[in-house]
Amino acid sequence: GFNIKDLIIIGAGPAGVSAALYAQSRGLDLTIFEKDKVGGLIGNVSKVSHYTSVIVDEDGESFRKRLEDQIKAYKLDLKYEEVLNLKKDGDVFIVKTNKDTYEAKKVIVASGSSPKELDLKIENYTISHWAKGSEERVKGKLAIVNGGSDGAAKEAIYLSKFAKEVHIVQNQDKLLCIHEFKKQIEESNNIVVHTSSSLEAVTCKDGLIRSAKLSNGCEITSKDGLEIFAMIGQHPNTSFIDLDIPKNELGFIDSDVVSKIDNLFFAGDLRVKAVRQVATAVNDGALAGIGASK
Repeated sequence: GFNIKDLIIIGAGPAGVSAALYAQSRGLDLTIFEKDKVGGLIGNVSKVSHYTSVIVDEDGESFRKRLEDQIKAYKLDLKYEEVLNLKKDGDVFIVKTNKDTYEAKKVIVASGSSPKELDLKIENYTISHWAKGSEERVKGKLAIVNGGSDGAAKEAIYLSKFAKEVHIVQNQDKLLCIHEFKKQIEESNNIVVHTSSSLEAVTCKDGLIRSAKLSNGCEITSKDGLEIFAMIGQHPNTSFIDLDIPKNELGFIDSDVVSKIDNLFFAGDLRVKAVRQVATAVNDGALAGIGASK
């Protein structure tokens, strides 16, 4: 007959993995679906900061690999499939992926978020969201980082070790990042901050971006080419959810970890919350995993 799972977890970032560890240890037969790679967004960062007990100066890739090791060690059932639709039929959740359809008694949605794109199209050029992996590309060049959040500031500081100069462009009237990063930026001799401005237009020549015009009239130019990074926040991965769930105007799920729908839980970045950090994602996951096993 059709194998109905106790629990399906959507997403294998810190929230989903945390949920799986707590739920499986309490006897639930579960499957985790991951569309891309274990770890979610944190796998791309240049450094995992402030998470208690993290290896000091550990990058996202190393952190992500340790999540993978944990999944293997605990023999969690992980399937690399993208969930296209989640709905409920009576007491049963139906999860349709790009490969198959599954049924479960309970579901934890931990599908996270994706980087927002800049409202700027450049011919034959892809604007990057991550500093890690761009070290060679920015060597001796100018880099523009769009965004003033903690994440953007941290990556700008990382890029400043390789790039000739890093320009932080952000639409707030001052840098909103935490004190630790602000201090590093102020002390840096090759990071320039442009506040109350946004990237308006760029000019390309021979496949290189030669100049960028900001909304405040300032122009950033370089004969060696500019590299552009967008770190302007995230949008939630929630389009597959075919259930009556409240969302805010940005599309984030406006729900507690234990949702109003029986046996449905939400964990991590896709929720409306004041603080989006690995710490809060792992917390949500623990609560969801334990909640699902009650």
